[in-house]
Amino acid sequence: MPVPQTLPAAGGKPTPANAKPSDPSADPFSRQMRSEITRLSIIALVIFVAGIILDAGNWLDLALKQYQAYHIDDIVVAVFYVSFVLMIFLIRGWREVRKEAAARAVMVKQIEQRSVLNAQLSQMTSLLHACFELGEASTIISHFARQLFPDYAGALYVFRSSRNLLEVTTMWGDEEDNEPMFGPQQCWALRQGQMYAVLDSQNSILCPHVHHARPYSCLPLMAHGEVLALLHVSPNSGITISDGTDPEAHYALLRVFTENIALALSNLKLRDSLRQQSIRDPLTGLFNRRYLEESLTIEIERAKRANGPFSIIMLDLDHFKRFNDTHGHEAGDAVLQALGSFLQKHVRGGDIACRYGGEEFTLILPGASLEIAQQRAEQLCEGIRALSVDFKNQVLGPLTLSVGIASFPNHGESGETVLQAADRALYQAKSEGRDKAVVAV
Repeated sequence: MPVPQTLPAAGGKPTPANAKPSDPSADPFSRQMRSEITRLSIIALVIFVAGIILDAGNWLDLALKQYQAYHIDDIVVAVFYVSFVLMIFLIRGWREVRKEAAARAVMVKQIEQRSVLNAQLSQMTSLLHACFELGEASTIISHFARQLFPDYAGALYVFRSSRNLLEVTTMWGDEEDNEPMFGPQQCWALRQGQMYAVLDSQNSILCPHVHHARPYSCLPLMAHGEVLALLHVSPNSGITISDGTDPEAHYALLRVFTENIALALSNLKLRDSLRQQSIRDPLTGLFNRRYLEESLTIEIERAKRANGPFSIIMLDLDHFKRFNDTHGHEAGDAVLQALGSFLQKHVRGGDIACRYGGEEFTLILPGASLEIAQQRAEQLCEGIRALSVDFKNQVLGPLTLSVGIASFPNHGESGETVLQAADRALYQAKSEGRDKAVVAV
C-alpha cells in the first residue's frame, strides 16, 4: 500500500483556521524569569531595609576611613547606578528569553497541529485503501474534508468511464450552486493539468462550471499520469478569509489532501478493473460462469429466507456452428456480441445475464415465478427472431433460440439442481426442433 502523503515539517505550513496561538505568559521560561526577578527584588529590598536599621552607613564609613578620597555618599550613588544598569540588562535579557519562549511555544503548537493533521490524513488514506466501491470512498472523503477544512465547502467530481463527463460523487458544506455534471473543457484546472485558484472573482477568469462569486480552487486529481477526478473547494457562505490567513499554507494542505485521494482512487479503479475482468466475459460483456456460480449460491439463500421463488432461463443459439463454418469465426463472434447486447437491453435491473459457455447463455431472474419466466422466455425468442446482425456489409440471420426454463422451489432445493433442470429443458427444446421455449418437468 502506498505511503500516505503527510505535511512537511517546515515552518509556516498549514494549520487549521480555528487554531489559536498559545499564551506566552503560560510558558515555563516566563514564569522562571519572573520568579528570579521577584527574588532579586526581595533580596535588594531586604538589604536596603537592613542597612537602614543596622546603620550600615556608619559601619561602612569606619571601614573606609583609610580611603578619605571617597565620601560614603559617592559610594552609595555608585552602587545604586551599577545596580540600576544591572537591572536594565536583566530586564532586557528577560524580554529576549520571553520572546524566545513564545516562539518555541508557537513552534510546539504548530508541530502538534501538523501531527493531528498528519494523523487524520493517515487515517483517511488507510480507510480509502480498504474501500471496495466509489460510494464508500466518497463518504470517507467528505467526512475528512469537513475536519481538515471546517470553513470550506467542496465537491468531488469523478470522470465517467466514457471520459467525456465528470459527475459529482460527494459534496460538503454549502456547495449547492455548482453543476452536478460538466465536461472537462469547462474547467481551467483540467485544461492546464494543474491547480487553478481564484482569489478575486470580480477580476479573474472563472471556470464555466462555477456559478458563485466566492473565491475557489480547482485541483485535478492525478495518479500515474492520468487525471481521475477534480476537487472543487470554496469558502462557506458568509465566511470571509482574513488577511492573516496564509494562502500558501491552505494550498499546501489541499495538495497533500488531493495526492492521498488520487492514489486511493487509482487503486480503487485498478481493483474494480481487475474484478470486472474476473467476472465478465470479454467478448459479450456479460457475466461469466464464475460469477453465475457465485450468484446462484447467494440467490438460493435469499429465496429461502424470503420464502419466495427465483427462476433460471438457459438459452442456446441455434445452428451457431453454421455461422462459423459459413462466414468464419469473426462472424460468429459478431453474432455472440449482438446476442450479448440484446440480452443486456432486455433484462431487468436485478436480473443476471451470463455467458455459460460457447453459444449458451443463462439468465437468473430473482423473485420471478415459473409463469413469469416462461413469458420472458417467449419474449426473448420473439425478439431474437427480429434481430439482424450486420457483418462486413452482409446481414447474418435469421437468428433463433432454444430455451429451457426451471424455477426454485419447483425444480429443486439448490441452485445447482435448478440449473441442471433448466439445462435438461434446453436440450429437450433442441431435440423438439429448436426455436422454442420448454419448461422443465
